[in-house]
Amino acid sequence: MYDYLKHIPCGTSIPFDNPHAVSVSLPTICDVIKYEEADKEILEKMKSGYPRFFRNRLVQQLVDYIKKEKQIPENYLVVPISSLKAYTILCEMLNVKLNFIELSNGVFLLIKSDDKLLKIINDYIRNAGLIISSRQAEKILFDLGLISQLYKEERKKLSEANKNIYKILTQAYNVTHEHIVLTNSGANAVFSVCEAIIQKNILEEKKGIVQLGWLYLDTMEIIQKRGDNNYWQVDVYDLEKLELWLKKNYKSISLLVTEVVSNPKLDCVDVQKLYSICQKYNIKLLLDVTLITPFNFNVLQYCDIAVESLSKFACGNGDLLMGAIVSKNLDLLYQVKQYVIKPFKGEIERLGFEILRYRERIENISLSTQILIDFFSNQPEIKQVLSVKSDKSYENYKKIATSDKIPGINIDSI
Repeated sequence: MYDYLKHIPCGTSIPFDNPHAVSVSLPTICDVIKYEEADKEILEKMKSGYPRFFRNRLVQQLVDYIKKEKQIPENYLVVPISSLKAYTILCEMLNVKLNFIELSNGVFLLIKSDDKLLKIINDYIRNAGLIISSRQAEKILFDLGLISQLYKEERKKLSEANKNIYKILTQAYNVTHEHIVLTNSGANAVFSVCEAIIQKNILEEKKGIVQLGWLYLDTMEIIQKRGDNNYWQVDVYDLEKLELWLKKNYKSISLLVTEVVSNPKLDCVDVQKLYSICQKYNIKLLLDVTLITPFNFNVLQYCDIAVESLSKFACGNGDLLMGAIVSKNLDLLYQVKQYVIKPFKGEIERLGFEILRYRERIENISLSTQILIDFFSNQPEIKQVLSVKSDKSYENYKKIATSDKIPGINIDSI
């Protein structure tokens, strides 16, 4: 067990010395600001980062090999994605055909560095969760003889890993195996649901999406890109305002998306009332339940479909990307699967081990969160502590909570 409750130098990977780390230490507000501003000094210090914003070192090693081995001209960039299916989805969204190289089931786009579509392509890859995983890159490098061994970590064999993942998720969501779809990331889970519902309703001209609250960046961007006549309401508590807008515009809306609870403020919408409004206007409700988790909330009682980033609490160690889509509507899931990028088997094998402590982790996080709330609430320098126990949020949370636990941050113990 690593000791993270100490100063960690800027740029250090979290977990420490792990080539698959998806977190990094940015210990000061100044570091965070410089990172957001793409400060060269900060970026050069970073040994890891979230894969949709930072290219993993193993992925970069593979890209460098392809550029050299295939003699790619200097004015071309090599952009890796996970698979041919990811390539097909990307080309369909952009309505273009992109040049690529396929290697060991990975796909590597060849794009001129001055191509006007470059930023759009990279944004779509990130928003839709089409990226190659670090373990997939590692396996290709190993098979090519470019690295001598795979990183040693605790995993389960693929069949046992799948069994563990589905067993825990089916129990948590109170569904059977066929009601759960695994994806290569939480972003791909959100994208797949949004795209499936939009395409299903396109002939009825119901391409609009309602965004309730300040959502995760990729979620907001994919809504803006793929929806039409969208509506964004930041205040999750003013459902009267939302319904007034829907009364006039519901005929163009197919989907409402929100987080329960929100990241990072931990706002909790009145889910019961929200779902009732959505049903009234025949609008599908998609909930991102990553922070509340299915252990604290009977998810499918209050929505049509849910997504969860398994990279957060189900993993708990910050060393993989995976997601899940859950619904009782099998017809809807069938449509969603058209856009799903399956996780690489190495990610499944790793999560198959890590997910065994999912419920225990949630209990520890709840205790740690309460300790932090109590501590900061008694500090005279602190004006306000935002948590699910804050005023309106707590009133709504108590209506749906199935345990005495509270959602919070990913700290097992303090």
